[in-house]
Amino acid sequence: MGTETETLLERLRGVTVPTIGHFLEDGFLDPGITRLAGSGTVVGPARTVRIAGNDAIAMNHAILALERGEILVVSMSGDHRHAPLGAVTAAAIVARGGLGVVVDGVVTDVADLRASGLTVHARGTACLTTKRHYGTDSEQGAPVECGGVAVATGDLVLASDDGVASLTREAAAGVVRLAEESDAAEPGLLRRIRTGEPLEGLLAH
Repeated sequence: MGTETETLLERLRGVTVPTIGHFLEDGFLDPGITRLAGSGTVVGPARTVRIAGNDAIAMNHAILALERGEILVVSMSGDHRHAPLGAVTAAAIVARGGLGVVVDGVVTDVADLRASGLTVHARGTACLTTKRHYGTDSEQGAPVECGGVAVATGDLVLASDDGVASLTREAAAGVVRLAEESDAAEPGLLRRIRTGEPLEGLLAH
């Protein structure tokens, strides 16, 4: 990963994801995908996998391809019943140096996920899991749709308590300065509101 990308990632970690939502309309995953484990804002390149036919082997292949600092983005091909992520897969992702997982579906072993140190976003939890089918319809590394957003391997994923965004590097680079300036101005604005300054002079209208 180049120095320019590393600098961009570091700057993105310093802004709040909702602030980016003030300036962009696209790239924000369905709010039904919420944080189940982790804290703070976690930012990293996406590593994508599309799992078809509730095939657990596809998840294993994606984990083996994972590079340090990446966030695994999992499309379940519309399956919101079978969990592809649990205690063992989370431990394997940590061992590979992954930062987190975003699943357009459900996960399991939530207590283990919370203890793993990963940031995990999903639609909920379930006891029904994927199986070792060794199918051929899944694919890893190819563009996927996750939470209504097109995500490609290498796009930048921003995950926080408020939700998840996936941006191309160009989109992220174009918005980061605006987000930094907005975040820097917000404490002063809040202080002026809380001290009773007339709102007519503070809110756009």
